[in-house]
Amino acid sequence: MHDYDDPAWGPLPVRPAALRWLLLLPLTLVFLPLWWVVWVFLAVCLYFVAPVAELIVYMVPRAENGATRMLDATIGRVPFVPLWCVTPVALVRDGDTAYYRTRVDRRITKQTRRVETSRHRREYHRDLELGAHHFRGAGAGYVLRVASQQGWNLHPVLRSHPRRRLRLRHDGRPRPPHAGS
Repeated sequence: MHDYDDPAWGPLPVRPAALRWLLLLPLTLVFLPLWWVVWVFLAVCLYFVAPVAELIVYMVPRAENGATRMLDATIGRVPFVPLWCVTPVALVRDGDTAYYRTRVDRRITKQTRRVETSRHRREYHRDLELGAHHFRGAGAGYVLRVASQQGWNLHPVLRSHPRRRLRLRHDGRPRPPHAGS
């Protein structure tokens, strides 16, 4: 169990205004489009490699697990929006705890509803990954406190880091209705 009041699980410090507007925003505006070009290029390359991999898997059935692990190790680790990306809204709202708490509440409620209403209890609905840009002003401790009330816990396999990314997993059981509802 984690101590939610530990400073490591609290809100991230507010960035200095000069760093936000003079460095982070211009770097995001310059490098994010380049990042997307590289991401699309990688996806296209894998699209052309996929038929060859499928042929190999068809001929050697045991190669399927290795091919799946290879794809997970490459595409699964390359985010479309990287962690260093800073949007203008995030720069303006930096340090606004109420904004980030509302954002976290809305995201967790939406994903919880998706888990509970899923007809087949799909596994991918049960996983939730939140980058630090989602909970920067609220803190990872707040995310865990709110998420645990709705059936979420830290993912048992994938690692989380309170300053970069939280990976949560839902228990898959519907919540009991509230007494006041």
